[in-house]
Amino acid sequence: MTQELQFDLENNAREWLALSRSISSAERVSFGNVHDRFFTRYGPNFMAHVYRTAIEEVLPTLPGDARSQLLDAFQQALDEAIQKQAYALPTLSDCASCHSHKF
Repeated sequence: MTQELQFDLENNAREWLALSRSISSAERVSFGNVHDRFFTRYGPNFMAHVYRTAIEEVLPTLPGDARSQLLDAFQQALDEAIQKQAYALPTLSDCASCHSHKF
């Protein structure tokens, strides 16, 4: 492989990585908007049901590494929520302030 081809491949990889990150940012914003709208309209019990159903539906379709990553993230979120006592029926502003720093 020539040095020029290697350089082109590295640049291409960096561009794809930047594109994937920008899509992820847009998806995060979109997800946040959908979450906030439904949370406001239907409340935390409804959202808990939605998230549980979504996770149960997608979990069997994930490869082993992705499944472990999702379950680890879920466990970490549970631990943090318990530590912060976030189980006390949060308001929309509570939810937004908690998640605003992550995105």
